[in-house]
Amino acid sequence: MTLRKLLCLPYALVIVGLFVTGGLASAADSPLPDFNGIWRLDQLHSDDASVITQRLRAERKNEQPVLQPASATSTGAPASSQGSNSHGGHGGGMGGGGMGGGHGGGHGNKASTSSNNDSGTANDPSPPLLGNDALLNVQQDAKNVQVALSNSDRLDARLDGTTRQSLNGSAMVQSQLTPDGLQILMQFDDGTRLEQSWVRSPDGHHLTVTELWTTPGIKQPITFTRNYDRLDI
Repeated sequence: MTLRKLLCLPYALVIVGLFVTGGLASAADSPLPDFNGIWRLDQLHSDDASVITQRLRAERKNEQPVLQPASATSTGAPASSQGSNSHGGHGGGMGGGGMGGGHGGGHGNKASTSSNNDSGTANDPSPPLLGNDALLNVQQDAKNVQVALSNSDRLDARLDGTTRQSLNGSAMVQSQLTPDGLQILMQFDDGTRLEQSWVRSPDGHHLTVTELWTTPGIKQPITFTRNYDRLDI
């Protein structure tokens, strides 16, 4: 009985080893996220250009240096005026000072106008691809991903994390698949940076792209989300 148990022991170890090895192989061979298909933007549930612009302006304002209180020079002006008031013969001089104050207010208005123009719609940049992402045609295999945008631009990237030129030569692109989704990083010549995180719904019918957009004029990225529905299912 004891000998029979000893003879069976190696076989038991072999069987257990096969189960363990098979389990590890199954985990290693688990399929990565597949984003193949045609995806249409769900505008109702996506951040649009106006929302993104508001966030950009808020961040720009938040990062502006705080203006310091008026210096001793400005506080000295009333003292000078008081000195003029003490001499009746200098009344005309006070009038001139009043006009000077008016000019000073004018300069302040110009500065305010300039500041408003800086945050105006005409000067507010838009995130890359925002005007061309209404329809995404994605072709993906084990090593590459290709995304045809609504216009003629095409995003070609390798899924091994290497950086390559893409988007008709306008950006350096890096991408890789993770257990959770697809990560794409785009760096443009003007210093603009766009990082995308793609996540597909469990049923494969919906796609969420969370984007971090940084411009040369701000330090903290602007976050926005674009949601898509699968058309070819």
